[in-house]
Amino acid sequence: MRKLTPFLLLGSILLAMTSCQKEKSVDTLSHGSGSAGSTGSEKGTWKFLFMQAATSQTIEYKDGIDDVKTVTISDYTTENNAGTVKFDGSKMTATGLTYSVDAMAKGYLYTNGVLEDSLEFPFAATVPPTSSTASYKKAGADSIYVQSGVFTGIGSGGTTQATPGGYKLKFNGDKMTMTTVYDDTKLEFVMGMSQKTISHAVVVLTLQKQ
Repeated sequence: MRKLTPFLLLGSILLAMTSCQKEKSVDTLSHGSGSAGSTGSEKGTWKFLFMQAATSQTIEYKDGIDDVKTVTISDYTTENNAGTVKFDGSKMTATGLTYSVDAMAKGYLYTNGVLEDSLEFPFAATVPPTSSTASYKKAGADSIYVQSGVFTGIGSGGTTQATPGGYKLKFNGDKMTMTTVYDDTKLEFVMGMSQKTISHAVVVLTLQKQ
């Protein structure tokens, strides 16, 4: 149990679209399953219905004797969603985007490759109504690349503005989904220890044509 305290300190939650992440090319994003397809246009005004995110963060460090690894995962759907996003072919304008998250995360502690402890803990946060504008470019028939952040995300340190990134689009009736995948690996010193952090998130936003 002596490593439980650093586990709690270092086992932070990675949530959708935090500023420390790097996006994959839109060409690597999965189309998924179902009847929805790429036929359609993003142009117009869309109501923000909800966002789904599956995230994981792995932290590895050596405490002087043992190799320690913590893994934190979450899978959530936003609540109390509101706001609109307008696309005009080159610019997207978000107006009054807001949502809340009230979910559970799971954490695991490994020492020298052996599972030593695990826990579940709640997390909750609210993104207040936010309005912003960003330019974007089409990348094929079913993808766009947003030049700067529009969608505000929630990270372990609070709310953050999303970085530029690619989104795969799908259309199903009056619904459009925007899927993005983020990955990041970084090395840093924390409390005098060398620490490697590996972050991954898959985020899907669902919008309805107005």
